Amino acid sequence: EKLGIVDFPMPQFILIGKQSVGKSRLIETLAGETFNFISGTLGSRRPTVLEFRHVETADPSRWFVRHPETNQWQEHPIADMMKIVGKRHEELGESVSASPIYVRIESAGCVDMQIVDLPGFRDFASNVAKQKLAGEIDELDMAFMRDPRNVMLCVEQAGDAATMSSLARCRNLDPRFERTVLIRNKLDKYY
Repeated sequence: EKLGIVDFPMPQFILIGKQSVGKSRLIETLAGETFNFISGTLGSRRPTVLEFRHVETADPSRWFVRHPETNQWQEHPIADMMKIVGKRHEELGESVSASPIYVRIESAGCVDMQIVDLPGFRDFASNVAKQKLAGEIDELDMAFMRDPRNVMLCVEQAGDAATMSSLARCRNLDPRFERTVLIRNKLDKYY
């Protein structure tokens, strides 16, 4: 048989966890360099699809974002990328969108993979608007988590051993943990 004829479901890695649990630090490790897309206090409000491409000759790394209207990849310096992606999140205000941002990184320091960074779960909301935002994020994240093709990379902070609330959400959908990978983070804050 020829390659491409067989219907082979490709897994997709989705990154889930509470807000400020360290998902961005994990992504930085996979990318091989430090950056921060999100600014402001609300964090991300839409999926960010990150495509890592290991290119041995890419020194320095090259960063691209797919234009939302033309679907064309555009290269930008990393500082501009952080602003572009941050603005795409911030333009939503206190709402959520399933429309993703697509980012591609070509670097000698990264691995070949694709990961979808989802907005972090919010445990506490101080007012009605933030409660609504937390509910919309739950719905968005759970839609990705329900898809059996998605491998859930569940990030939990080491100090959250008592509740491990994100892992509990995974367990509800994947009781045998067949497509869940637990990643404990921020060990230095707890041990």
